[in-house]
Amino acid sequence: YDLDRIFLYLAGYQHAMIDQGVRDESTPDFAGFHEFVRDKFQFPGSSMGWPNLILAITMGLNPREVTWGNYNQGVTPELHKESVLEFFRLIDEYRCTEVNKSKGTETQ
Repeated sequence: YDLDRIFLYLAGYQHAMIDQGVRDESTPDFAGFHEFVRDKFQFPGSSMGWPNLILAITMGLNPREVTWGNYNQGVTPELHKESVLEFFRLIDEYRCTEVNKSKGTETQ
Protein backbone atom coordinates (compact mmCIF):
# COMPACT_ATOMS: atom_id res chain seq x y z
CA TYR A 1 0.00 0.00 0.00
CA ASP A 2 1.62 3.22 -1.12
CA LEU A 3 0.23 6.45 -2.58
CA ASP A 4 3.36 7.01 -4.66
CA ARG A 5 2.67 3.77 -6.53
CA ILE A 6 -0.92 4.80 -7.19
CA PHE A 7 0.27 8.21 -8.38
CA LEU A 8 2.82 6.63 -10.76
CA TYR A 9 0.24 4.19 -12.10
CA LEU A 10 -2.24 6.99 -12.80
CA ALA A 11 0.44 9.20 -14.37
CA GLY A 12 1.50 6.31 -16.61
CA TYR A 13 -2.10 5.67 -17.60
CA GLN A 14 -2.67 9.33 -18.46
CA HIS A 15 0.60 9.49 -20.41
CA ALA A 16 -0.30 6.35 -22.38
CA MET A 17 -3.70 7.81 -23.23
CA ILE A 18 -2.03 10.94 -24.58
CA ASP A 19 0.62 8.96 -26.49
CA GLN A 20 -2.04 6.82 -28.14
CA GLY A 21 -4.28 9.76 -28.94
CA VAL A 22 -7.12 8.28 -26.91
CA ARG A 23 -9.53 10.72 -25.34
CA ASP A 24 -9.80 10.19 -21.60
CA GLU A 25 -13.49 10.27 -20.77
CA SER A 26 -13.07 9.83 -17.02
CA THR A 27 -15.70 11.65 -15.04
CA PRO A 28 -14.77 13.91 -13.48
CA ASP A 29 -11.47 14.97 -14.95
CA PHE A 30 -8.74 13.90 -12.51
CA ALA A 31 -6.66 17.02 -13.24
CA GLY A 32 -8.24 19.04 -10.42
CA PHE A 33 -7.74 16.44 -7.69
CA HIS A 34 -4.54 18.01 -6.31
CA GLU A 35 -6.22 21.40 -5.91
CA PHE A 36 -9.24 19.73 -4.33
CA VAL A 37 -7.07 18.03 -1.67
CA ARG A 38 -4.98 21.16 -1.13
CA ASP A 39 -8.06 23.34 -0.64
CA LYS A 40 -9.97 20.82 1.47
CA PHE A 41 -7.19 20.62 4.05
CA GLN A 42 -6.05 24.24 3.62
CA PHE A 43 -2.47 23.57 2.58
CA PRO A 44 -0.94 26.98 1.82
CA GLY A 45 -0.07 26.95 -1.89
CA SER A 46 1.53 23.52 -1.74
CA SER A 47 2.98 21.99 -4.87
CA MET A 48 4.03 18.78 -3.10
CA GLY A 49 1.48 16.64 -4.93
CA TRP A 50 -1.62 14.96 -3.63
CA PRO A 51 0.20 11.79 -2.42
CA ASN A 52 2.29 13.87 -0.01
CA LEU A 53 -0.67 15.99 1.09
CA ILE A 54 -2.80 12.94 1.86
CA LEU A 55 0.02 11.17 3.69
CA ALA A 56 0.71 14.28 5.79
CA ILE A 57 -2.96 14.51 6.77
CA THR A 58 -3.06 10.80 7.58
CA MET A 59 -0.04 11.30 9.83
CA GLY A 60 -1.97 14.01 11.69
CA LEU A 61 0.34 16.84 10.60
CA ASN A 62 -0.87 20.43 10.57
CA PRO A 63 -1.05 21.57 6.91
CA ARG A 64 0.41 24.96 7.81
CA GLU A 65 3.38 23.54 9.71
CA VAL A 66 4.61 20.63 7.58
CA THR A 67 8.37 20.53 7.03
CA TRP A 68 8.38 18.72 3.69
CA GLY A 69 12.06 17.80 3.59
CA ASN A 70 11.68 14.94 6.03
CA TYR A 71 8.01 14.85 6.94
CA ASN A 72 7.57 11.16 6.12
CA GLN A 73 10.47 9.63 8.00
CA GLY A 74 9.33 6.75 10.12
CA VAL A 75 5.98 6.27 8.37
CA THR A 76 4.66 2.83 9.23
CA PRO A 77 3.04 0.39 6.78
CA GLU A 78 -0.21 0.95 8.69
CA LEU A 79 -0.07 4.70 7.99
CA HIS A 80 0.60 4.02 4.30
CA LYS A 81 -2.41 1.71 4.21
CA GLU A 82 -4.59 4.31 5.94
CA SER A 83 -3.40 6.97 3.49
CA VAL A 84 -4.49 4.76 0.58
CA LEU A 85 -7.92 4.32 2.17
CA GLU A 86 -8.10 8.10 2.65
CA PHE A 87 -7.21 8.54 -1.04
CA PHE A 88 -10.22 6.47 -2.06
CA ARG A 89 -12.50 8.38 0.33
CA LEU A 90 -11.23 11.65 -1.12
CA ILE A 91 -11.67 10.43 -4.70
CA ASP A 92 -15.31 9.63 -3.95
CA GLU A 93 -15.81 13.06 -2.40
CA TYR A 94 -14.04 14.77 -5.32
CA ARG A 95 -16.21 12.96 -7.84
CA CYS A 96 -19.39 13.98 -6.02
CA THR A 97 -18.20 17.58 -5.73
CA GLU A 98 -17.22 17.82 -9.40
CA VAL A 99 -20.40 16.14 -10.64
CA ASN A 100 -22.49 18.55 -8.53
CA LYS A 101 -20.51 21.52 -9.89
CA SER A 102 -21.19 20.40 -13.44
CA LYS A 103 -24.91 20.12 -12.63
CA GLY A 104 -24.91 23.47 -10.83
CA THR A 105 -25.89 21.84 -7.52
CA GLU A 106 -22.69 22.08 -5.51
CA THR A 107 -23.05 20.91 -1.92
CA GLN A 108 -20.87 21.54 1.11
